[in-house]
Amino acid sequence: MQRASLVLRAAVGSAVLLLAAACGSSGNSGGPSSDAGSSSAAAPTTPAAASSPPASAAAAACGNAVAPTVGGSGPADTTGAAGKIATDYAQFFDPSTPISAKMGLLQNAQKLAPAMQQFAGDPQAAQTTVAVTGVNFTSATTADTTYNVCLSGAVALKASKGKSVLEGGVWKVGDTTLCGLLQLQAGSSPIPGCS
Repeated sequence: MQRASLVLRAAVGSAVLLLAAACGSSGNSGGPSSDAGSSSAAAPTTPAAASSPPASAAAAACGNAVAPTVGGSGPADTTGAAGKIATDYAQFFDPSTPISAKMGLLQNAQKLAPAMQQFAGDPQAAQTTVAVTGVNFTSATTADTTYNVCLSGAVALKASKGKSVLEGGVWKVGDTTLCGLLQLQAGSSPIPGCS
């Protein structure tokens, strides 16, 4: 029972780090900043690693070095589309991606802009990455996406489920994916833009 509780706490803590990675951005200069302390105060913390592995080693350990498995019926080039989904997910959840670029990779971004600002600024985000491991197309413009959430290169949440939507020629992270992750951190508190 105690081991299950520790595993659950670690998974929730990793999800919180993923949220920070999705919403935080070192490139967010000149934009409004949020008081991350009030939003993150109840969030579990994870100690920083003594030393981080090189970026290439961390990416490989997380699963970024392997092409995602592809299934379902989708666009004519499912392998190419799955690769683009993997790239766009990784970029969206990369803490170094400017918030303006993240907005271009998120379905219904304008509606979710307040949520992204509310949860921005967690300093632990720099340790978090995402790697898409599977894409199952449900149509030519939608896909179920499986991804790993990694902390300092080690898989913290394996086989998380998300959505991808093709809009304007860009495979975007589904709004339900971001809202679900944000809800993990917020508990019963409402998330701006999520219903």
